[in-house]
Amino acid sequence: MLFLTLLWKFYLSKKCQINFISEIANLSTPGFIFNDFYYFNRISSTQDFAFKIIQRKKKIRPSVIICNIQSSGKGRKGYLWSSPKGGIWVSIFLETVLKLEGLFFFAMVSAICICETIEKKTNLKPKVKWPNDIFVNGKKLAGILLDVQTTADNCKNKVIIGMGINTNNDLNLTKSKIQKEHQYYYQITTLKDEVGEPTISNVHFLSSLLNNLSLYLSKIDRDDFVKELVQKNYQQRIMESKNHLNYSFNVDDMKFDGEIVDVDVDGSLLVKDIRQQKIISISSANSVNLK
Repeated sequence: MLFLTLLWKFYLSKKCQINFISEIANLSTPGFIFNDFYYFNRISSTQDFAFKIIQRKKKIRPSVIICNIQSSGKGRKGYLWSSPKGGIWVSIFLETVLKLEGLFFFAMVSAICICETIEKKTNLKPKVKWPNDIFVNGKKLAGILLDVQTTADNCKNKVIIGMGINTNNDLNLTKSKIQKEHQYYYQITTLKDEVGEPTISNVHFLSSLLNNLSLYLSKIDRDDFVKELVQKNYQQRIMESKNHLNYSFNVDDMKFDGEIVDVDVDGSLLVKDIRQQKIISISSANSVNLK
């Protein structure tokens, strides 16, 4: 009897996975670049799973990893990313001809796509907090993690973009999981809490996000696209964020409150140290994790 119960649960799980991926595929637009999908009910980290795949395969196709729950979700600088059931926990990976100095463009594109998807699906006005956080009404809603495996000739680099988006996950549970690991210095929210709806369709949100990413990533090696859309869009969102969000920076193990003065074309910053009243340059390359 126990065996039959487990078998039935396994069948239902697989059926849910197939239905979820099929719905996303049915909502994909022409030119959709993602070929392979991996779907898990629970996994330690979509980012770690993606890294295992790119290590194993010599040639990779643009692919998507989705899960319901991450037991060891990751944020920047090794911080925990709380990933209970209900949110969108996804990593995408692909090869690129962009050189190391241009790889932060992937973080820029991801931030823009998340913001545009939120704007399309809701009346909310998200802000991008440099380098990789999405805030709504002064509270953190989503984050981006960029991992890169470079080649010796810097010719065919492999990029993994991890995105955690609080959509329907329980807010109190999410907060409690973070507090167990480390102190956090900002408020956290979910999409359903901000729009005041019982649930947000993860399928439709993720489909829209992936379609947007597919369109933008297919053009990321074009200089005109990077200059006109990515740089200007990202720069504008970062400069707007400084009027609504407080910034603190850590340079050479020195933490300070700062004011963004300018955003360079590669996503790097010029920042005024408020206490010492001096200008400091902060490279966007510091936000790219080399594997």
